[in-house]
Amino acid sequence: MRPNLITERLNLRCFTPDDFAALYALTRQAQITDILPDWAMTAEQLHGYLAWWQGNYSAFNPQQPLWLYAICLAGDGELIGWVGLWDKEGLNSPYPEVAYALSRDYRGKGYAAEAVICACAELYTHCPDLPAIVAIVKESNTASRAVVQRAGFLPNGTVVLPEEGEFDLFIQLRPHTEV
Repeated sequence: MRPNLITERLNLRCFTPDDFAALYALTRQAQITDILPDWAMTAEQLHGYLAWWQGNYSAFNPQQPLWLYAICLAGDGELIGWVGLWDKEGLNSPYPEVAYALSRDYRGKGYAAEAVICACAELYTHCPDLPAIVAIVKESNTASRAVVQRAGFLPNGTVVLPEEGEFDLFIQLRPHTEV
């Protein structure tokens, strides 16, 4: 089981079966599924997806990192989004992609950038040989562009994904650490 990641305002934690209703409500928000259409799952698909993650949280492989965290408010624990790190199908990148979504009710407050920064830092801690993480953003998604740039990602060209179209590619190089 992955440890909870705590920031000043957020608790990033593994999903549990109790999260289904809140997560399902998030996946009904057009602001999320218009940008991430693969999250427009039926209830049955989402149950299966959550069950798959719960069965895989303990099987971490630093050579093929695969994480999904619930983004929750630190104060009351409300689930407001998710952040994940994985190999994006069709991206053909040697580095994992960070992906995230936040409820429309909590956008514009810096929560997404805070979660991305925290999740990426944790991944670098557990993957000592990982040189970089990537993010892809539709050109029209200015909010997401701001998130990845606040999280230290730099523009790195464009990429076309089958059936998804063109994205701007961003890369975050592993922060240098002093020895």
